[in-house]
Amino acid sequence: MIGPEVVQRLFALREIGPFQRLEDTELLLIARHARPRRFEAGKVVLPAGLVAEALFVVIEGGALVEGVAAPVVFDAPGLLFGLSTEADYTAGPEGLEALVIAKPHVFTIARECPEFVVGLRDLAERGP
Repeated sequence: MIGPEVVQRLFALREIGPFQRLEDTELLLIARHARPRRFEAGKVVLPAGLVAEALFVVIEGGALVEGVAAPVVFDAPGLLFGLSTEADYTAGPEGLEALVIAKPHVFTIARECPEFVVGLRDLAERGP
């Protein structure tokens, strides 16, 4: 049985760029593995100099990097290519509610759902 939290996550993911390209069955698998996290305003979400071990998907609020709005999905380049962050990602003034997807799950998604990678590329080209 699918719990209400998983359904809520599925609907939230469906609204976010790279995930809009996926089928509901694929979104359901991702929603089952995504973990909700809440960060208070100003709290460091991803410190500078680290390689991300998870993908962050903004559900409510937002994140800032060098005082500018971070993309709604971050830090895909660091996670996928082993690049360390150049600056801190911090929760914005309203705080940040995010779904966090661990690195192994992101690699599985990328391998099984190539459209997801295309969506990440499109998001990077558009910016926040």
